[in-house]
Amino acid sequence: MQNLKNEMKGAHGAMFHHFHGGGHPVGQGSISAEDLARLLEFIGVDRILPAQEWFERAVSNCLGPDDICLTFDDNLMCQFEVALPVLRHFGLTAFWFVYTSVIEGTIETLEVYRQFRTTQFDSVEAFYEAFFRTIEESPEADPVLNALQSFTPATYLISSPFYSDSDRRFRFVRDEVLGPSRYSTMMDRMIASANLTHVQLAQRLWMGAEELRFLHGQGHVIGLHSHTHPTRLNRLSPQEQREEYERNHASVARVIGSSPAAMSHPCNSYDPSTLGILRNLGIRVGFRAFIEPLHEYCDRSLEHPRQDHANLMQQMAKVAA
Repeated sequence: MQNLKNEMKGAHGAMFHHFHGGGHPVGQGSISAEDLARLLEFIGVDRILPAQEWFERAVSNCLGPDDICLTFDDNLMCQFEVALPVLRHFGLTAFWFVYTSVIEGTIETLEVYRQFRTTQFDSVEAFYEAFFRTIEESPEADPVLNALQSFTPATYLISSPFYSDSDRRFRFVRDEVLGPSRYSTMMDRMIASANLTHVQLAQRLWMGAEELRFLHGQGHVIGLHSHTHPTRLNRLSPQEQREEYERNHASVARVIGSSPAAMSHPCNSYDPSTLGILRNLGIRVGFRAFIEPLHEYCDRSLEHPRQDHANLMQQMAKVAA
């Protein structure tokens, strides 16, 4: 299989989230262990640096143009059970960026809601239809309809070309129109109508302290990803952002027994206040979610680029064709 070197130049991370297999369901954007193995061969296993080495080169400002690392966001159990054996087969280590409220026993709804739409509907389009029917029957109907009248899918989330128009419409309504509280009201209404609970849906979703300590002991790098994973962290006040990352930092440090020094920005959401908070916490290396250029308030050490695995899968399919 053709190596990725000729497809993309410049040091960066490959970003992964969801995997299926071993009891973890097929979901939107999820890949199998076999998919991951083929993708690593496509990237070029010899090009993928151990996570600690990539970190040290980044801190020393001596990354080469072909250096790549592997990153996993959200401390998902499917990553540990499906992806980790593949990494071990190839002798690779990775960055694992964790949000820590779930390690402390909180059930965060971001993944719960994803699990609901993954397991309770025949397709993501069927979920979207049900979601918007629920809105039509709620007091949110008029505000959502008014907002969508001027919404152009092609101009929203343009850095994620793998999203369909329906994906963009849903995410626009979720993040820009409803916001966290009103979105939760809609989703919880749907979950209750299905006679399900958050506790039922949260089974086997996240890694815990034991898995993270194991990864740390095997030479992987455990880093920050905020405490509660807000999808629009940059809309929080500086004090709220500080609390997110201070709690995240303290929790990770308790689990692995040392101070974390790497992180990734959840949903690519951050601002100059975020970067200052991270620097004050001793974070040396940070990753954004996209390969595209930095924000205008760039801090290269905390904004290393990443390529989403969905884009890499598309590139691999083009080469195979």
